Amino acid sequence: MKHFYKSFSLPERGKKFFTRTILGVALFLGIYNTAQVSTYSFTQSAGSFSAISGTNLDIATGNTSTTNLNSAVYPVTLPFNFVFNGISYSSMNVSTNGFVTFGATAPSTTTTTPISSTTAYEGAIAAFGRDISSMYEINGTTGSISWETLGTAPNREVVVQWKNFRPNSSTSVTAAYAFAFQIRLHETTNVINTVYDTGGYIIGNTALSGTVQIGLRGNSNADFNNRLNATSLEFISSTPGTANSSTQNFHTINAVPGMPTAGLTYTWTPPTCWVPQTLTVVSTATNSANITWQAPSTAPASYDIYYSTLSTPPTSSTPPTMPNFAGTTATLSPLTAATTYYVWVRSNCGSGNFSAWSLLPVQFTTQCQPPVVSSTTQATVCPGSTATLSAVTTDPAAVLTWYDASSGGNVVGTGSTFTTPALSVTTPYYVSATNGTSMFVGPATPNSMAAPAITGAINTYYIQFEVTNQPLTLVSIDVFPESAGQSTTLEILQGPTSFSVINTIPFTSTIASDGTTPQTVPINMTLTPGTYRMRMSGGDYYRNYQSNAVFPYSIPNFSITTGSNAASDSYYFMYNLKVNSGCESPRTTVTATVDANCLSTSEVKSKDLLKVYPNPFTDVINIDRPEMVKSIQVTDVSGKLIKNNVKAESVLRFNDLSQGLYILILDMKDGTKQSIKVIKK
Repeated sequence: MKHFYKSFSLPERGKKFFTRTILGVALFLGIYNTAQVSTYSFTQSAGSFSAISGTNLDIATGNTSTTNLNSAVYPVTLPFNFVFNGISYSSMNVSTNGFVTFGATAPSTTTTTPISSTTAYEGAIAAFGRDISSMYEINGTTGSISWETLGTAPNREVVVQWKNFRPNSSTSVTAAYAFAFQIRLHETTNVINTVYDTGGYIIGNTALSGTVQIGLRGNSNADFNNRLNATSLEFISSTPGTANSSTQNFHTINAVPGMPTAGLTYTWTPPTCWVPQTLTVVSTATNSANITWQAPSTAPASYDIYYSTLSTPPTSSTPPTMPNFAGTTATLSPLTAATTYYVWVRSNCGSGNFSAWSLLPVQFTTQCQPPVVSSTTQATVCPGSTATLSAVTTDPAAVLTWYDASSGGNVVGTGSTFTTPALSVTTPYYVSATNGTSMFVGPATPNSMAAPAITGAINTYYIQFEVTNQPLTLVSIDVFPESAGQSTTLEILQGPTSFSVINTIPFTSTIASDGTTPQTVPINMTLTPGTYRMRMSGGDYYRNYQSNAVFPYSIPNFSITTGSNAASDSYYFMYNLKVNSGCESPRTTVTATVDANCLSTSEVKSKDLLKVYPNPFTDVINIDRPEMVKSIQVTDVSGKLIKNNVKAESVLRFNDLSQGLYILILDMKDGTKQSIKVIKK
């Protein structure tokens, strides 16, 4: 079969092929191009077919599959901007297979189902979408595909014409049925016509029958406005299509379903109130979410917003959650933490004129609400001693977990108190509060020092995982930066087939890793059962690349199923995933201070000094021989005077002191001084 891709434009315009004006597409979180061809109105009329004699895009030069206009696509620059599905275009692509498309992505030369096709063009108009071809000099008849601009601005009309085409793809010179049809685009009104001429046999009388796609497709094949008739219904008596694959049946001999009649005209008229474009969730919090969208080509007076925990789409009679909203950025609040929401938006053009709701909802899940570590108690001990640290949380059901590092690291204890091992130097510990059970899954570190990722790898490298039975929280991941100070965005996408971004977590690398030192990135995002991917944008991070990764990595209710590389043993960038049936707070530092100069109680005794006890103390210090002391001073370890001329008594009350290390300076009656270090708990 012949595959051509040719370029044509009006010379006087001097425009570049494929130029277009689009109101904008951004990929940040879940995004949908929300204009809808399904909202176009349809009418049918018995008009007349007026052939054009404009610029030929191509002419058949033979009756073989390489010369009879069998499979070709022609980029055409339009003489005026045409608004299709709420977006203004200055070019289109014309296919010999009976349709045109919009957007930079052209259809394949062999595309024959333009409405149900998954090709990423941004819209299609099909007059007779199927595998068709033309003919050359059969009884003096030759086919062509041409276009022309009629009328004067602002009421011009672009006409694309398929002349002397067969309703099938054939190279026969003994049987040939020829007919013609057009697609007409109207300036200013943006109305679309498909117009048909009657057909007939040029030679022979072999019956031809089949199905053809006729109608409109939007940004995806989920948005369609097409026609349908069975073999028992006349072609001219079509009904609205029920699926993107709906077709019209035809027959070149039988009256039912028959062929298009001369002058049969289908008309699609765009709505007067357009659906907003590119609905996006920008960010989520525990009780709110920020969304944004872009105005359609004709901006409305205001917008209506509807959001719900149910995925059931609103109807035209559904009361909006936020009516008459001005602007194109909104905050949805108050929301419930750790809950999945669905949001739609529509234009409100005033006087009861509304657009349809956005075709697909944007889905997001609010962040979980971790419990709070409300207070902590540190400790100061002598060298070789253990320290008892404590923490309090506001949630009585929460679990306190103690770590030996601010991120990553090891769990060293659980509960409201933690007793350290014997310490020789001051050591920080870290405590968090969790209202669920935490588990780790996936490799803990890279086992390969392969080259780090490049910034452009955002759409290439990911890990894919499944939440199977019930919601859980993705608490954190570990990454291994090549250098510190890299600005990176972690993206989480939801599938299972067409993956859309549902959350982003910006972070900056704080370490220069050697491939063994992790940096923990907190996430705290609730995930409902489903299929997800996670990837990073920006920065250089160590990875496993064909390094004997063994999928799946699984724990109950969660499984890392694959990586992005074709090799089955490739694992990328994001390690030691921490998941929880609840939510974990940030870690709070609690320090065990070791005083290298402190004297323990036994040391005091050994020097036959006064007995000062208990040490450490809570509120009261006892002195066993106060009659030997004239007065007492209290300083902190820096020498700052805290209390002066304290009367020497057998019981000293220091309940007003904060916890910490202090020095008691005893002014003895014999003229000597003694200094004793004490610890207030």
